[in-house]
Amino acid sequence: MERWLSKPRVLLALSGVLLLSALNRHDPMVFGMFLFLATLSVLGLLLPWLSLRSLQVLASGTSETVEGQASNVQLLVERRAWWPAFMVDVETHWQWGPRTIVLSHTLPLIRARQRCALGHQITFPCRGDYRLAKVVLASGFPLGLVTARRTMAQQGVAVLVLPRAQEVFLPADLSAAHDPLGNQVTHRLGQSFELGNLRHYVAGEPLGRVNWRASARSGELVIQQFQQSGSPLLHVVTDIPSGNELARPDAPSEQALRVVAGLCEAAEEAGARIRAYLPQQAEALRDTLAIRRALAGAMPDSLPLREALGRVQGRLSEGSQLLVVVSPRWAASLLMREFSALDLGRCPVTVYIATHPAQAVGDQALAPALALALAQAGFQVISHYPGQR
Repeated sequence: MERWLSKPRVLLALSGVLLLSALNRHDPMVFGMFLFLATLSVLGLLLPWLSLRSLQVLASGTSETVEGQASNVQLLVERRAWWPAFMVDVETHWQWGPRTIVLSHTLPLIRARQRCALGHQITFPCRGDYRLAKVVLASGFPLGLVTARRTMAQQGVAVLVLPRAQEVFLPADLSAAHDPLGNQVTHRLGQSFELGNLRHYVAGEPLGRVNWRASARSGELVIQQFQQSGSPLLHVVTDIPSGNELARPDAPSEQALRVVAGLCEAAEEAGARIRAYLPQQAEALRDTLAIRRALAGAMPDSLPLREALGRVQGRLSEGSQLLVVVSPRWAASLLMREFSALDLGRCPVTVYIATHPAQAVGDQALAPALALALAQAGFQVISHYPGQR
């Protein structure tokens, strides 16, 4: 019954009743009421279509932004008619892997023969490599009797949305690994340009290290030793979201990518080196921006945690540390089985459990149990991040 009692049908029925009454009674007042209601109905039915007529969408180019921040995509809605358009709803359909994301915006007024920029209003709630598939314009102004729609296919518009960096804590006991190209030095002796100490010459040592001035003063050969060049070296592996968690801002695996982005920023500020093992990358990434771009375009299940840990095999040198970022849905026994297959040597391991305030209650309940099991197994665990309660 409700299906038949739509607003247009009710107004048309009332208009018909008033017209019949005016013709039967020859009453000017009833006829005036009919004219008023008929005019209102016609305007309510025609104005939505007139609002969308001569509207064009101009979109082009590629851009890069961070999730939750306004994008700078070139998207313009142009009015080519000599009358304005009111209350136009704009839906942009973005394709990201197997998912389609729909973002809705309302333009209250588009003036005649003018353009309205919409790109700065578009924000993406989750990272990804988005492609604009189509734009749907809709209007029900002024009475909402009908909703006119117009669909325009779009190509060539892309937005790379980088994951937002989650503020994190680095491990408190960062050690230093040898870095022949680094500017920092350790307290150990090795190759660098910073003098460590002087000592007496031992037969067989290269004469290039002899300090001749000190030798002249002491009357015997003196060797100069330099401090070893080094800085913290962090190897990072992480979960990649599965298909059912892709583009879900509160998904644990999506939060894991934000934690990785935060680790890169924290490592850069601390003067540490980072090696991130990510999908579609033959070698470990070292640049923070390149890492965030690779995280933004990581497809579902493109690099399981086992394969990522396998890439680290043989690259853990003395003084380096392994940082593993996982979702709380991992079973502790399975995760420790993955670690047991890796030859860690004396390399310390820190496990970051990706928790988010908006996660489901079940996921939040899993994190403490996983953290406790990993801590009892001897791993350093971080599951609470600055700004979270």
